Amino acid sequence: MNKNLKRAAKLLTAPAAALTLLLPVLAATATPAAAATDAYTFTNTDGTLNATGNGDGNQISVTPDGTNYTNWRLIRLGAPGTFNLANTSSGKCVYASQPAVQQSCGKEGEQWHFRPVDGKPNSFGIVRRDDSSGTEYCMDNRGGLHLWGILAQPNVCNGSASQQWTVPASKAAEARALALDYYADLCAKRTSTCSWTQRSEGQPEVLPRQPASSVWYNDTAGTMKQVFTTIYHSGWAQSFSVGLSSSVGVSAPVQAMISNQLTATQTYQSDETTVNGIAVDVPAGNYGWVDFAAVGKKVTGTWTFDTDNQPWTTDATVTVPVVNSAAGSTMYVARTSPQAPGSGTGGADVTPAALARTATGTMDVPAGARLTAHKNGVRVVGADGATIATVEPGTVTDTGGTAHRVVLTVAGNTVTQTVEGVTGDTVTGTITPPTFSLGGGTPASASASASASASAPASESGDEHDKCMAKKIGTSIVVGGAMGALTGPEGVAIGMLTGAFKGIAKGVLECGPNT
Repeated sequence: MNKNLKRAAKLLTAPAAALTLLLPVLAATATPAAAATDAYTFTNTDGTLNATGNGDGNQISVTPDGTNYTNWRLIRLGAPGTFNLANTSSGKCVYASQPAVQQSCGKEGEQWHFRPVDGKPNSFGIVRRDDSSGTEYCMDNRGGLHLWGILAQPNVCNGSASQQWTVPASKAAEARALALDYYADLCAKRTSTCSWTQRSEGQPEVLPRQPASSVWYNDTAGTMKQVFTTIYHSGWAQSFSVGLSSSVGVSAPVQAMISNQLTATQTYQSDETTVNGIAVDVPAGNYGWVDFAAVGKKVTGTWTFDTDNQPWTTDATVTVPVVNSAAGSTMYVARTSPQAPGSGTGGADVTPAALARTATGTMDVPAGARLTAHKNGVRVVGADGATIATVEPGTVTDTGGTAHRVVLTVAGNTVTQTVEGVTGDTVTGTITPPTFSLGGGTPASASASASASASAPASESGDEHDKCMAKKIGTSIVVGGAMGALTGPEGVAIGMLTGAFKGIAKGVLECGPNT
């Protein structure tokens, strides 16, 4: 076997505001002995895996009577699910030579991961993967007796009993979680190694807010307007849950694998573009920033991970962001607080302003399209009857902390927005940006799109179209509302809504048909 096998996976680099859970990187030279009660042992049909001594180069063997040094601990590495296997007596790590030996920890050739054996809850392969060929090598018996028993060595994985190692029942959950870490990461990079069968899905729900901008502190004596550059992204973490928490970062291939089984929804992908210029009035002595939230679904199903024709399965719940849902898709919320974000104090939304109880505006509508009422929102319907997008208003919270529902009514291209539960002509408070979702089906026919704009780009994939549309809508919401393009109580109330429709119309012209 090539002693210079590549590591199974490289340490993920977490982008700003991404929800990525990385295993801690432990110093490879740290080798204090672990208590025997907290140790791993590995047993197959021929005996127990052990080190034959405490020195560098001592061979690893399998003995039926369990003599020699049989206790092991894991030194977790940065790449998901990978570890060094250190003997608790010598503090040295198993090195993948032929036969296997122990050497000082921290060397290339000492990285391993677990692979569960289906139908045997406490049995695992101890595996190394050659990334260049995709071949996996499992710790095995070399064959033939030796002074200390049967020597061990990594061989090409074949599912034989000598490659199936039983661990203590108390360690099985940890070993399985590490295996899921490793193979979920591999699945995200190479979808040919995995498949997904959906069993159920939850209702759309707004995911927790995540910081989407830098944080600015106003150390002056008065309120200051600060413009924040925001990161336009999906705001979610792909989460695999099987009792023990385990997750990897955003993965479009895995997202797509799950989304094609969702009911009347499509996943939301927008992690490449930026929305610039959300203006926030930050009071004196306050921090200011912008949060982002996305709408997601929890989907439960069964994963099958298959390498070397040795599949194993696990049930898991995965959170997937969606676009075409009644809850909308995304929102930005400007925040101010005397305390920095993350301090546990939350923070107020944007500075309260006078908002008209009733505000009316004429919306931009794509050529040939029309507006229709939908629940308390508005749908943009193309000439072919397909839904282009649905826009729902934000909510108003007055200075007393009371939340007010906002409803929309439609008359032609004119939309009237009403804040419910308000007795006067205005209410002082804050309004969250409208949410929007992109409708199922083609936004407009190819001929209608071509006649609407001679400069419209060529047809793009559905994902690229949705990314483009999301950017157009998001940037128009910012310009139409948060930047103050419309002034006065009525303008402040309906400005962001007007921006959303302007973005939809612009997106139909510039983003091409959704194919």
